Order: sequence, then structure tokens, then C-alpha cells
Amino acid sequence: MTLKNFRKIQTNRTKFKQRRSGLLSPLVGNNGSYDENSNVRTNEKTEKSKDEEISIYQTLVNNEFLRNVLTGSSLQKLIDCMHIKHMKQGEILLEQGKINSYLYVTKSGTYEISENGKQTGKVHGVRTFGEVAVLHSAKAAQTVKALTEGKVWVLDCLYYKNLTVNSHIENRDKIIEFLKDVPTLGRASDARLYRLCDILEEKFYPSNSLLVKEGDIVDCFLIVTSGSATISTRDRIQKVEKLSRGCFFGDYIFLKETISLYTIVAEAPGVECLLLSRRHFLDHFNDLEDFLHGKLHSAGFQNEKYNEMKLKDLKKLKTLGVGGFGRVDLVQNRRHKDDIFALKLMKKYEINGQPQIDQVFNEKDLQMACDSDFVVRLYRTFRDTKFLYFLLEPCLGGDLWNLLRRQRRKCFDTDAAKFYAGCIIEALDYLHSKDIIYRDLKPENVMVSETGYLKLTDFGFAKKIPINETSFSFVGTAEYVSPELIKNLPHDRGVDYWALGVFIFELLVGKSPFRNDMHNDLKTYKAILKGIDFVTFPFIVSPRARNLIKKLCRPLSIDRIGCQKNGIKDIKIHPWFSKLDWEKLRNLEIEPPIRISLNSKTDTRYFETFQDDKEDVQDDFSTWDKHF
Repeated sequence: MTLKNFRKIQTNRTKFKQRRSGLLSPLVGNNGSYDENSNVRTNEKTEKSKDEEISIYQTLVNNEFLRNVLTGSSLQKLIDCMHIKHMKQGEILLEQGKINSYLYVTKSGTYEISENGKQTGKVHGVRTFGEVAVLHSAKAAQTVKALTEGKVWVLDCLYYKNLTVNSHIENRDKIIEFLKDVPTLGRASDARLYRLCDILEEKFYPSNSLLVKEGDIVDCFLIVTSGSATISTRDRIQKVEKLSRGCFFGDYIFLKETISLYTIVAEAPGVECLLLSRRHFLDHFNDLEDFLHGKLHSAGFQNEKYNEMKLKDLKKLKTLGVGGFGRVDLVQNRRHKDDIFALKLMKKYEINGQPQIDQVFNEKDLQMACDSDFVVRLYRTFRDTKFLYFLLEPCLGGDLWNLLRRQRRKCFDTDAAKFYAGCIIEALDYLHSKDIIYRDLKPENVMVSETGYLKLTDFGFAKKIPINETSFSFVGTAEYVSPELIKNLPHDRGVDYWALGVFIFELLVGKSPFRNDMHNDLKTYKAILKGIDFVTFPFIVSPRARNLIKKLCRPLSIDRIGCQKNGIKDIKIHPWFSKLDWEKLRNLEIEPPIRISLNSKTDTRYFETFQDDKEDVQDDFSTWDKHF
């Protein structure tokens, strides 16, 4: 029911600190939206001398943050994309508080660094600025001004990200063309082929290595993407043939396993292939017929009670929240006055680009498929020329972020923290059982129901990631992201357990463990990479709570509690939860620590006050949302 990118507002009761925005990268612009047509240079590579490349490389790898984020191939592509900028004396390179999407490496000149109008240092020669832009656009934490003429290497990070992703998309399109030539698969729609493309694995076979051996069981389909391999039989009666780029082998595995009649050997210097095992295929599709004709997306759960409801049946009562894409309103069914809902409105014209469209449909499909007492219910959706609408379960206790800040000490006592953490663990347990990774846990995304129990909402960053699979997107909120996200490494459900550790710390302390007073994302990421062992725990955090938080926030996902063979059960049996009755919690039989007192079904006392939105939202007559 919440929206991202909340604005700082003054309520009629008190002034709240600014909410933390979620971050999604790559493919985001300065306004948080997909920058499909950004005004960037067309030259993909700017020529540099070898010495210049070495100088930039050494500068980047000497930067503690960047060397943990960039890999060899991405580092070289980044260097290739940098261009030179001539700085005039007095020219501003970075301005504190302004959104920055560029990474800078100074080549020559002298530069003044200042914060809040006060000079904090001078830099001569080589130095990096704007490092966090390689992950996402962010407000500059300092002002950098040229004191002399100089030269700076500049990377447009949006261009770099779009270039990287477009390269990935082009490669996927080539793979789709390969798949269309496979008789067994070619009949499938492009959408299904793209789904199949996502589960193919890359593998390189060195020269003379064996891809397939005659007489062995074939349980893997392969497509050659580079190089070639020879096909032969043991008796040599059949003429030796070659598999070259675009050729495939083993497509019959989609029907059944069989014995290979051929031996396939990689030729020099080696062959690159895309592989898909029969087991992996069946993990995603019941059989070939299901892949070709089955339902690609789950329709999810829809409450039949509201199937006949029309958008015009809903009467707006009050705005509950305002965000980047629109707002959340409290609405009432005109025909049945007792039917109260939260209606989330998303501006269609701001959803521009396939990644955002996919994200919206993903949010709809995942949340509608959920049926848990610890997840906000999505009953159905509507659409018109201005908005997409999510009809949601109302949670009139407001969000946990507000509830936390209403506490006298701005934090919860141990028993309350255990109860609220328990609610979130039940929510994650349910989501993970459905292979849904939430990826944006924070108090702002947790609603308080009328019963006082918590419910997760806002599935904008959630993703279905089957067990033993991973994802690569940078998503989440700066103070809650895990080390693997910052390092651009693949991630799995371990990111939710890391975030749970940060969440429990914030419940007990009133702030997240990696927050800095400047709200500087770069400092936050450096603290996260440094690790939880360097965080100071206040005395109010008990040894058992400290032990649990540290186990949840271990650097490697596989080492975190919850990621071992017993899964989330290990968290539930941790000593900190020794007095929590999980069965009673699951059955909503525990008295919540804070009672929610309401005068009616439309009482909004637990929400901030917003002015009515008078914006004349422009129409969008596109039909991409016709199935919404």
C-alpha cells in the first residue's frame, strides 16, 4: 500500500524524517524512471593511449569501493566508455545536493572539495569522484570545483548501464533466433522463448574437450555460440561433421532422455555453448506441451466477491500516501458502504519502457498470488487512460515507519521487536515457499493492520527466483542492501535474511546499523562492505539479539542463518525467539504489543495528512496494459 520515493511532508501532528527511497538499477534515469531514450553519445568507445588506460585502471582499482563493485570485463567496458572533459578554472564538477549520474577520474588540475559551504580539502592529480553513480543516480555528497584548468575522464553511468544492458538484450535476441531454428522449440511464442532463454547457462569447452560421448545418456540441450566442434561415431562409417555457431544438439531431451549415437569434441581454440539440462527444463515447465501451450504467467488469486466491481463504484475518502508514480487513496464501495479498500494509483505515462512495464506486471502477478495473513492482499486491478489501479486490503494502523517514530524512544522494546520481527519472518517464510524474494524489506514497506499485526506490501522489487537460482539486478534501499548487491554479484533469498538483520537492529535501536548522519549512499555502501562486525551495538541490544543480527548479516549469503539446509527454521529456533510461540503467532492468537484504536472503518488517524492531488495527469492511450 506504500509507494516509493515519498516526499518530505509536514503533518498536523509532527514533522517526520524523510522516508528512504527504493533503488532500482540499471536502466534508471535521474527521476527514477527508465531512461530508454537518454541523450548520450553514440560512440561506444573513446580511444585512449595504453598509458591512459593503465592510469584510469589503477585509479579505479585503488578505490576501495570500486574495486569491490567492478569485475574485469565490466571494468574494461567502463574504461572504454570514458571520454575526456576539459575543466576551466572555477568550473563546478559536482554540486552538493544535485543528482549525479557520472563517474569522474581527474587526469590533471587542482580541485577544491567542500561540504555545506566549507572547504574540506584539495586534490591534485588523479582522484575519483561520483563513485556511487556506477550503481545508481544519487545526490552528490560534496561540491568539487576546479581551482585551475585541468582534464577529467568522465563516464556517463546511465549510458554505460544502458550500453551494458542493451548488449545483453542483443545477445538474448540472437539466442532467440537460434531457438527459433530448433524444430522442437520454434513453434513457441517469443515470450516463451525469452523465458527459456533466461534459464540457459553459458559454458566454455577448451580445445579437444568432450561435449558428448557416444553411448552416454544425453540429458542436456546445447547451442554453439562461438567456435566449433566435430561430430563423429566410433566406427567412423559416418562422415565427420561440424557443429558451428548457431548449431544445436540434443533437442530431443525435451521429450525424453536417450543414448547418444555421436561423440562431440571441441576444436581449437575451444567452443562456447549455451546449455539447458532436462532436469532444469522440467524445474520450470511440466513438459514440452506445457512450455509450448501452458500458462506463462499465473493469473494469481482474485477474490470472486469483487470480480464484478467497477472503478466507478469506488468513492475516494482520503489520500493515504503520495509517491513517485502516483498515490494511495482510501476508497469506499458506493453500493456496499462496509467495503473499504486502499486504492493504489500509478500514472501510466510515467511507465515508459519494457523494464518498467515488466516490473508493474510482475508486481501485480506476485502480490495477487499471495494469500497470507502477513501480506497485504491485492484483490484485483483496474485501468483507464491515466492510471493503473491496485485494489488493496486496507491497513488502517498506518505503516511501521510511522509507528516506530511515534514511540517515545523512537524504538521498540525487546518484546515488541520480537513480535514485529516474527510477523516479518512469517511473511518471508510464506513468500520464500513460493520462490518469491521480496528484496526491499524496511519499515516503510510494512503495514500495521487493525489487529496490530504486520503485513508486507509493495512488491515492486519482488521477484520469483526458484531455489538454487539467482538474479543480478541492483534493487533495494541503500541502508538495507546486502554486500553481494553492491558488488554486482548474483543474489538469492539471502538478501532478504540480510535485510531482516538490519530490520531487527532498526526495531531495537531506532536506526539502521549502516546509516550515516549525512545520508551519504557511498559511505553507507562502504560501511556495509566493511561488515556488521564493525558496527557498534548499543547496550539496549541484548547478547542474543546481537548474535542473531550478526548471523543474519554475514558477508556471504551461504553463511547466513536461514540459508542453510534447515532454512528459515534456524531463525525461528534461535535463542532470541525462545519465548515466542510461533504457532500462536501464525494463528494471530498473540496479543500485539501496541493496540490500534480506531473509531470506524474509515478512521485514518495513523496516516500522515496530504493535500489533494490537483495535477492534471496526461492521458496515455497505449494498449500495453490491456490485460491488466
